[in-house]
Amino acid sequence: MHSWKKKLVVSQLALACTLAITSQANATTYDTWTYYDNPTTALDWSNMDAAGTVDGNYVNYSGFVYYNNANGDFDQTFNGDTVNGTISTYYLNHDYNDATSNELNISNSVIHGSITSMLPIGYYDRFDTLDHDGYSEYYRFNNGTDTVDGNWYDGDVFTLNIANSTIDDDYEAFYFTDSYKDGDVTKYTNETFDVSEGVAVNLDVESNINISNNSRVAGIALSQGNTYNNTYTTESHNWDNNINVFDSTVTSGSDYILDSAYTTDTGTFGTGHFGNSDEPSDYTGAGDVALSFTDDNGASDYAMKNNVYFSNSTLMGDVKFTSNWNANFDADGDDTNGDGVPDTNHGWADDGLNVDELNLTLDNGSKWVGQATYTVDTTSRMYDVETNSLTPGATLEDNAWNRIVGNEVFQSGVFNVTLNNGSEWDTVGDSTVDTLAVNNGSQVNVSNSDLTSDTIDLTNGSSLNIGEGGYVDTDHLTIDSYSTVGLTESTGWSTYSNLYANTITVTNGGVLDVNVGQFDTEVFSTDKLELTSGNTADHNGNVVSGVFNIHSSDYVLNADLVNDRTWDTTQANYGYGTIAMNSDGHLTINGNGDINNGDELDNSSVDNVVAATGNYKVRIDNATGAGSVADYKGNELIYVNDVNTDATFSAANKADLGAYTYQAKQEGNTVVLEQMELTDYANMALSIPSANTNIWNLEQDTVGTRLTNARHGLADNGGAWVSYFGGNFNGDNGTINYDQDVNGIMVGVDTKVDGNNAKWIVGAAAGFAKGDLSDRTGQVDQDSQSAYIYSSARFANNIFVDGNLSYSHFNNDLSANMSDGTYVDGNTSSDAWGFGLKLGYDLKLGDAGYVTPYGSVSGLFQSGDDYQLSNDMKVDGQSYDSMRYELGVDAGYTFTYSEDQALTPYFKLAYVYDDSNNDADVNGDSIDNGVEGSAVRVGLGTQFSFTKNFSAYTDANYLGGGDVDQDWSANVGVKYTW
Repeated sequence: MHSWKKKLVVSQLALACTLAITSQANATTYDTWTYYDNPTTALDWSNMDAAGTVDGNYVNYSGFVYYNNANGDFDQTFNGDTVNGTISTYYLNHDYNDATSNELNISNSVIHGSITSMLPIGYYDRFDTLDHDGYSEYYRFNNGTDTVDGNWYDGDVFTLNIANSTIDDDYEAFYFTDSYKDGDVTKYTNETFDVSEGVAVNLDVESNINISNNSRVAGIALSQGNTYNNTYTTESHNWDNNINVFDSTVTSGSDYILDSAYTTDTGTFGTGHFGNSDEPSDYTGAGDVALSFTDDNGASDYAMKNNVYFSNSTLMGDVKFTSNWNANFDADGDDTNGDGVPDTNHGWADDGLNVDELNLTLDNGSKWVGQATYTVDTTSRMYDVETNSLTPGATLEDNAWNRIVGNEVFQSGVFNVTLNNGSEWDTVGDSTVDTLAVNNGSQVNVSNSDLTSDTIDLTNGSSLNIGEGGYVDTDHLTIDSYSTVGLTESTGWSTYSNLYANTITVTNGGVLDVNVGQFDTEVFSTDKLELTSGNTADHNGNVVSGVFNIHSSDYVLNADLVNDRTWDTTQANYGYGTIAMNSDGHLTINGNGDINNGDELDNSSVDNVVAATGNYKVRIDNATGAGSVADYKGNELIYVNDVNTDATFSAANKADLGAYTYQAKQEGNTVVLEQMELTDYANMALSIPSANTNIWNLEQDTVGTRLTNARHGLADNGGAWVSYFGGNFNGDNGTINYDQDVNGIMVGVDTKVDGNNAKWIVGAAAGFAKGDLSDRTGQVDQDSQSAYIYSSARFANNIFVDGNLSYSHFNNDLSANMSDGTYVDGNTSSDAWGFGLKLGYDLKLGDAGYVTPYGSVSGLFQSGDDYQLSNDMKVDGQSYDSMRYELGVDAGYTFTYSEDQALTPYFKLAYVYDDSNNDADVNGDSIDNGVEGSAVRVGLGTQFSFTKNFSAYTDANYLGGGDVDQDWSANVGVKYTW
């Protein structure tokens, strides 16, 4: 009987119910407890009549497996049955029938009650009078015979198989009314017989328990029973228990009568909601046990080994582990040679045989909600045994000084917890284990609870999440292979550290994630933070380091910062430690000695670090379009409180902050933000006006080609024309950089007019173009629409003047990715007015050739709108002015094939100067986005007249040397003359 769980459970028998147990051949309902009420006499608990007496009052139990009594017995298989009460395997386990296998199978059944390997026991007289507390008197049931063999045989293990069944702990209290006649007066007493064992399965024999197929069991308690065997002398043995749970649930049992409100005469504590009482399996918090393992057998020389495995299953409730020294172990040590100095702890030569174990494994998405507790014997007087655990406190010198000398101890038992493959443990209360391993995407969540473990190891994308009111205490925390330990802002609500570890090792992409805003009290404490990497490289050959991420915290690290891979810095795949933060974060590294000022002064023999040593990458994680240069440039990120530190810090990445990218740069014992180039989105925004100008320049060339062709070839009296134009540009002024592709079409109509001593071509045109502007992740989709009026005057002396006026409207849709991968977009539109003026002289070379020197000037004047990108970068409306000056020469020759057909090839060579000295206002900063410089234009073209009225033409140009290179442009058109 476990003193921590004596309680009553909601289950009521009909009065005077007497159903005997018969055959289990068919699905049947069984009641293991009955009461015989003799109406003439009262029940005397201390002298209860035996079953079968004529005039007695008695409580009867018929629930033994192989009891073999007159009322029948259970066999070893329940299938489709319902049992109300307690099933006892006492005689099965103790070889009452020694030819029977030590096994019980329960499938497709419901047990409203419990299974025990012990003799059923009940407390009586508990609630019928006020002067009985119910804990001092009990009745134990047996069959009146001894077992065949009382020895313990190591390896004779009881197997309990539970499949698609429920054992709900609902039937551990037997309620009945004892009525009798005293003279002519009828009296009655409401009696309760409490048969509680606390959980659904209570076994004190070596056991293998297999729970599967959507079963539900309300708690399991295993204890070390009798280990006596007179044939065992010097050999070693273990008491072995195994629990395997597949696709099922284990919960806690009940602590009190659930269908009764609290009353002083009964001492019961029940709850209800609109008439519905709680269930025994409802987990009520710390202290409500689901699994219990107890080795309190002081006479046993043998350790108790418990292995528990959950797969795709749920554990709701506490796990309790109790261990004591084996009888043959001397914790204080024994002086065997009489020299006054202890030299042995006795026990078994193999230390493992002196130690109880509980190994709990959650696998394949299993979940545990509950507390882990243990009670063990401990000694630091280890004479011929090795350390098997650590104490959360300290071990002391065994002398008058009583100084702290370490933390190593030898324990009577160890409790190890392992989570694999996406499993989860939500801690409750104060949990203590020896080792905690969290593997393969599993997680441990600690909120409003404490967790203490000698070591905690996280691997392969697992996580330890410490929430509000959560505290974790360990000697060594290892965060390995992309695992994470998270300390959120809600964690640090108290003045104490929520995570304490003597050493924290972060390696192979693991992350110590401290996201506590501007909280300035330590949410974790450690002596040494080790950011390192193993020898495993990623697919690019890079060794992946551990990461300390402080986000936007202003964090003070009162610990040594170390990196153990200082010996291979020359290797290409050298693994630095990584410090990650946002641009508004700050890290102060004090070391584990001097906190406030000066150099770190911890000169202990085991501390060889002065505040920080090793080599680190500093990663900036956030990205935003907001903020001016003054908000970021030169901001301090890290301060090492030691001017003589040999730690090195270099940039791990570039971060988009405002209009520029920034990276970390070490300056002595500090690390600051260094301004770099424009961000992709800022580069695109600042390149748009220049790209608009490129489209307009192509349109200018298209109109110019139309007027040039009118002066050469067959006679041109004006007409209608249409022309495709396109080109590719590369812009780079040292600030902006882009690549642009343009495709467009122009249509025009004009006529020839004579007057003022000249022949005139006067017309109008419309242009439509699309541009594609890009650089790295930046992209701009451009649309433009333009309207032109143009004219050309050709004088008798072969001097000509071409001119045009234009209006253009540009629409630009911008997109890019920021350094953190965030997508950015925005759009802007602008209106522009332009002009073009060209003066030249056609020098005739015979009847067919010509050379035309010329000079031209053109200008575009844009006025844009104010706009803001989706990442909050602001661009004020920019007036962007662009002028182009050109001096060149055209040369061509007309081949006439007939009166109506002619071919005129031509060549162009020119000097071009672009003058576009402009600045844009971005986030309050003035940034140069003007393009200018000298360039050379080279072009080839031809015009072919198919008939007197219809001709086609094409030309191609290259322009290079300035801030904008025109890699190519093309113009292909047709015209019909009047």
